[in-house]
Amino acid sequence: MGENEQPKLVSWKYDDEVRDDPAEWNWIEITMVFNDGSKRWSILYTPERLKNNLSRENIDPPGLFIKHMIIVRSYSENDIQRVLEELETNNELLEASRAYEG
Repeated sequence: MGENEQPKLVSWKYDDEVRDDPAEWNWIEITMVFNDGSKRWSILYTPERLKNNLSRENIDPPGLFIKHMIIVRSYSENDIQRVLEELETNNELLEASRAYEG
């Protein structure tokens, strides 16, 4: 790979169980593997789960900022794959993820 060439996404996997619970508020984490052997991870939120999280009475502080959070329409593999491909095409995937340490 050249100096300015970013690694390319080879595969990704869910790190958490994906449950279809309309009251769920927590995010799902994924790990991505790139063609240079590196791994990165991101937090995925659906709009519904994000709303559920921010609607909890005991949330403190009442907001959040997470650089490696990606909002997806659903947790379907097709939706996630499409979003990751679009982020990669726009050279935003590395910024939307964190280096895997573990």
